[in-house]
Amino acid sequence: MTPNWNADSLVDIRSKNVDQYKRNFLHQAVCELRFPTLMELGDPRPPTILVKALRKEYPHLELANEVSLGIGGNSSNNTHTHIFRSAKFTWTVSLKQSSLSIETTAYSDYDHMKERVLRVVDAASKIIDSDFFTRIGLRYINIVKCDTNPVLGWVNPELVGPLLSGHFKGIHEYAGKLQLTADDGGCLLQHGIVLKQKQSAGEMVPDYLLDIDVFRNEIQLSDTGEALDAMHLQVFDIFDWAIGSKAREHLSAESSQKRA
Repeated sequence: MTPNWNADSLVDIRSKNVDQYKRNFLHQAVCELRFPTLMELGDPRPPTILVKALRKEYPHLELANEVSLGIGGNSSNNTHTHIFRSAKFTWTVSLKQSSLSIETTAYSDYDHMKERVLRVVDAASKIIDSDFFTRIGLRYINIVKCDTNPVLGWVNPELVGPLLSGHFKGIHEYAGKLQLTADDGGCLLQHGIVLKQKQSAGEMVPDYLLDIDVFRNEIQLSDTGEALDAMHLQVFDIFDWAIGSKAREHLSAESSQKRA
């Protein structure tokens, strides 16, 4: 029986464009999986089983220190994060005492990311001493880039009404947040203009940020794939609602993007 979550119904928009676009606006994609804290995972030496399992895909291993201060700053706790990077440094796996994350700056398609996440989950299942995740999150940070003002046809007018009104000049910052919650998960849309300097003329021109973060709580390891599928559909439904017709035309054009 396929599991479902109450949070699946937080958004009643259903896009018809899933898996249809040939391009993307993705700046970064992240999947975070949290589990009950296991203190030994914060030791300086990474788990040997995980190192061997990930070595072919993630040959570069790093160690990062995290120091947390106690009350009054009188004591501190030093833990470590084990970071595994792919050969081209475009994919990263991070292991902490209570979480595992997979992130990429070279996203090609959801199926590819899901495969990589599930391979990491399979390897991590042998060391986290838990048959469930306390929370799984999927975050897609999109930056809509174009040669003109992205507000004009590239973003849903419902998100940028004040900018389209023409009542405001000299806009330096514009941002919004929409957060939806249920008892077993939720989603968050953060959006706004991102100013960049146009090199040729030295003027400031905007990109547009669409940052979508969804999560589900208390997920059995065996249901990880189904949870990812449900969250990805919700992310895409929100994303496709948030963009405009010009963005869809751009995304539908042929792309020479390759996996990294």
